Amino acid sequence: MRQYLLIENGVVIANCEDVAGLGPRAGEAVVHDGDYVTNGSTQNPDNTFSAPVVAKYTLESAKAMIVDYAEAFENHVSGNVSIGEKLSWSAKEAAATSYLADPNTVPADQRALLQAEADQTGETLTELSNAIMSNATAFRQIAGSIAGLRRATRVALEAEPDPVNYTAVLQTAKDNADALAVSLGLTPMNWDV
Repeated sequence: MRQYLLIENGVVIANCEDVAGLGPRAGEAVVHDGDYVTNGSTQNPDNTFSAPVVAKYTLESAKAMIVDYAEAFENHVSGNVSIGEKLSWSAKEAAATSYLADPNTVPADQRALLQAEADQTGETLTELSNAIMSNATAFRQIAGSIAGLRRATRVALEAEPDPVNYTAVLQTAKDNADALAVSLGLTPMNWDV
C-alpha cells in the first residue's frame, strides 16, 4: 500500500494511504519508500519534503532568556561581583559623594563604610572615594545600555508574530551585546542562542 500526502500551498496537511489502489489525486504526492513526512512538512521544488520548522522558544522562554542574559552580561561587565556588594554600591556612592564634598561633615555611618573598605585596600579615603565615583559613573552608563538592550529585545519579541523568528531576535540582541562588550574593552560572552 502506498502513502500519499495531501498538500495545500506547498505544506503537507494530511497523510493518506491508497487503500483502493487509485493513486494520487490532484494536490497529492507519493511518499517514496524510506521517506518520513509529517503534517506541516513543506514540499521542495524537487518533490522532496522538508520537516516542519519548529520554534526553539516560546515568547515567555525567549523573554526569560534575554533577562538571564542581561543579568549574566551585567556580571561579566562588573567582574562577577556578589549581589551583596552590588547592593552596597548606592550607599558607597552616597558616602563618597559626601566625603568628596566635605570630608569634615561626612555622617559617621558613611565614614565608617568608607573606612572599612579603605582599611582593607590601603587607600586613603580620598583615593577610595574617587575610585567609587569613577566606577559608579561608568556602571550607570553600562547598566543603562544593558537595560535598554533588554527592553528593546523584549519589545521586538512581543512584536514578532512568528515564534520561529524569536531566535533571530535573540541573535540580534547577542550581536548588540557583543558590540557593547567590545566597546568596553571586554571579550564577548559565550551565549548560545
